[in-house]
Amino acid sequence: MTKRWIGLLILVPCLGACATVPTGPSVMVLPGTGQPFEQFQADVHVCRDWAAKQVKGAFMDAPSWEVQRRYDNAYVQCMYAKGHQVPSPPGPPRAR
Repeated sequence: MTKRWIGLLILVPCLGACATVPTGPSVMVLPGTGQPFEQFQADVHVCRDWAAKQVKGAFMDAPSWEVQRRYDNAYVQCMYAKGHQVPSPPGPPRAR
């Protein structure tokens, strides 16, 4: 019985360290100018599926934050290709 508890104490932290498949994007994307919201919703569905396919299997050898980053990048690329507004990193400060 003691061996079971020791094995369980070793196994539980190992399972907690496993990465999981993202459940969705962690970035905000806005509908493209002049596009109906219904089209935006359809594109969200398509791009979420596409992003999930891009990271399939990556969660086996990468930390969860890396899998989420890859998922977000694929999602943003897809939504941008469909004409929607995506986040952009801040640029360098402007000279006055």
